[in-house]
Amino acid sequence: MSKARFSLIAGILALGFWFYQFSTQDGGNFGLQFRYLTVWGLSFAVVAHYLLWRARARGSSYPAAFVTATAVLNIMVMFLYWRLYFIDPKLVNGENTPVWFQEYYLHLLGPVLIIADALFLSRSFTNILRGAAATLSTCLAYIAWSEIFVGPLNDKPVGTVTSGLPYPFLNDMNIMGRAGFYGTTLATALVFFAICYGIVALQRRLLR
Repeated sequence: MSKARFSLIAGILALGFWFYQFSTQDGGNFGLQFRYLTVWGLSFAVVAHYLLWRARARGSSYPAAFVTATAVLNIMVMFLYWRLYFIDPKLVNGENTPVWFQEYYLHLLGPVLIIADALFLSRSFTNILRGAAATLSTCLAYIAWSEIFVGPLNDKPVGTVTSGLPYPFLNDMNIMGRAGFYGTTLATALVFFAICYGIVALQRRLLR
């Protein structure tokens, strides 16, 4: 399979699940499905697959920093979701259990496809400063979106401390607890970025 065909198939699959997510899930609250980090990861992946397909079909360049940030964002989706899921599924899903194929695509197969492309096909982890800046900017944008808009403008889910934040466990933390969680999450994203950068650098050295 050519790289362009891989991007096309992965992109069509991502777009299909993007439409499925919005057509089957309740979007009555402010922010619709964009309240969730998972949907940010899926939306970024749709765009990244398209940009990679277009670049490969035309033989042109693509925004490597964006693909890099998308890959790390999807790593975080997998890491955070399954880490919390195995503690208690309700920490991330609340009372809404997703359909099995939707759950495994959004939190496993979909992320793996864009991560594999960024690591082994496009090898997008080339510029450490731009890649790290794009990764941090994406994570900070989601945190700001959740805290400034989603939380104050929604009244569900309800926690022991606050309400409206997208994931149930966040509503059981006070502002200092969430700040600590966000700080740890940002540090973890940078660690994953560094690991990916190292993998790509090693590949380039071996190929030379």
